[in-house]
Amino acid sequence: MRSISAIILVLLCVSFAVAQKRRSPTKRLPSSIPVKEGTEVREAAKKLDSGSVKGRTYINPSLSFQVTFPDSWLIPGPDFEGYMKSAGFDLHTINTDALGPLAKKQFAKNVTVLLTAYRSMPGTPDNTFVLIAAEDLSSVPQIKDAVDYIDVVRQSLLRAKLPAGFKFGETDAEQLGSMQFAFLDTSSGTQKRRLYATVRQGYALLFTVAYVDDADLATVRDVLRTGDFFLPTGNS
Repeated sequence: MRSISAIILVLLCVSFAVAQKRRSPTKRLPSSIPVKEGTEVREAAKKLDSGSVKGRTYINPSLSFQVTFPDSWLIPGPDFEGYMKSAGFDLHTINTDALGPLAKKQFAKNVTVLLTAYRSMPGTPDNTFVLIAAEDLSSVPQIKDAVDYIDVVRQSLLRAKLPAGFKFGETDAEQLGSMQFAFLDTSSGTQKRRLYATVRQGYALLFTVAYVDDADLATVRDVLRTGDFFLPTGNS
């Protein structure tokens, strides 16, 4: 069994640091970012509903959940990366070009990036972001639950050629509100990641937190703890 999400973790490990280093010193961060409230967040692969944003709440009726971020967090629209590039900032949140043609094709087929939320303006030092994604598990029916999924991710990392200094822990689980999540911690220098996962409706629903300050991880844990993961299907 193989999961593409191990590659997501590696990419986040590399690209989060790169996003900080590639800011041009002659450029200034934009004072605001475009947020298209109530619209689809991102075109989804395999017709999976990409959800919508209302205020600071992300809602996905197809996967029956919603989560609300603090008012100070930023939830950009789908054109945000292009907007930031035009301002001189290349975020590289996920650089699929680094995967190679075959893995890039698998990523496009199986993984839908649903939302990226930021604690502060992207490009600021030691920022925190949360990437929400869903991975189609139809090709790996052996994965029955979140622990199975994280175990596969971890085995993929054990076999992978990882960047120097990249570390990862053991498969673990945590009860947050009404939900039990499996999770895996990774780190590279001061940059830390936690991948939370749950399995539903044939998808692995993933919440990847990239952070430096443990207080930001606590904030994201509260986001998941207060989320509603039992929305009626089809209601937004």
